[in-house]
Amino acid sequence: MWRVLGENIPEKLMALSSAILIWLYVNAERNPTITQRFTVDVEVRHVQNGYEAPVVTPPQVTVVLTGVRSNVEQIAPRGIRAMVDASNAGEGRQRLPVQLNLTREMLQDVQVGIMPPTVQVTLTRRISKEFKVECLFVNTPPEGFVYMSPIVVPESAQVTGPRERVSQVRRLIVNAVPERAGGEIDDDVPIVAVDGENNPVSGVTVRPSQARVVMKLAPISLTKTVLVTPMWKGKPDPSVAIEEITVEPRTVVISGKPEVLARVHSLETEPIDIDNLDSDVSRTVALRPVEGAQVTTSNVRVTVRVRRLPERPAP
Repeated sequence: MWRVLGENIPEKLMALSSAILIWLYVNAERNPTITQRFTVDVEVRHVQNGYEAPVVTPPQVTVVLTGVRSNVEQIAPRGIRAMVDASNAGEGRQRLPVQLNLTREMLQDVQVGIMPPTVQVTLTRRISKEFKVECLFVNTPPEGFVYMSPIVVPESAQVTGPRERVSQVRRLIVNAVPERAGGEIDDDVPIVAVDGENNPVSGVTVRPSQARVVMKLAPISLTKTVLVTPMWKGKPDPSVAIEEITVEPRTVVISGKPEVLARVHSLETEPIDIDNLDSDVSRTVALRPVEGAQVTTSNVRVTVRVRRLPERPAP
């Protein structure tokens, strides 16, 4: 038997080599070496508290897998995740290495490439700042009325966001617009963060996001200074004559609508009774009211001075 096996050794070795080559060829045809590329979003993990959502540049990487088809195709594209660890990253820009979630078992006989192998991660601290809420409105009330000072609730609000964004905010505003032109306002209005040129600042959060604005209308009230005119009734005693009548104050201020004030040139006192008056007298007298107008004072002091007449000779 050994003699038989030892015969034709070269031919047998050639046949064995051919069989091995044929097997390798067939196996390579059935399970060839392939390269696949996948585009994967980059996730940032372990971001410390107090930071905004990180900005990743580039936001995606290309994962290249090279190996025999059966091994490469066992790795599902949806199961590939690219991650960077930001647990030790601080504020600003830094380059961090990209890692994959693929295990050694999954990568058996598979070569992995990541392009690019690092990405730039920008972290920005989140800050908050309080601002007073200002009310802007078109001051065009109906004729004869004026808008009273607006009431804004709450009076202030909190702006939160990235440091550089919050630093752009100069004030918070609400634009109050009545439902109808010239009407009163009582509505919830969005609060808008604006910069120094009154342009809205994006990327920040305002809490609360709305404020209640109340603006009432009030009649226009102008003022006017007028003289006080003393009035009297009756006649003094025949033995005296009225020498002087003085009023304190001599003028008073009235307020009201323009059309009312235009008709008023002086204010009269209630009639002063001087019937049979024979000596000086000083009295507090009420002013006569004017419909549609208000007076700063309702009373004045009127002083009447008399002069005694020479006695007539007896007939």
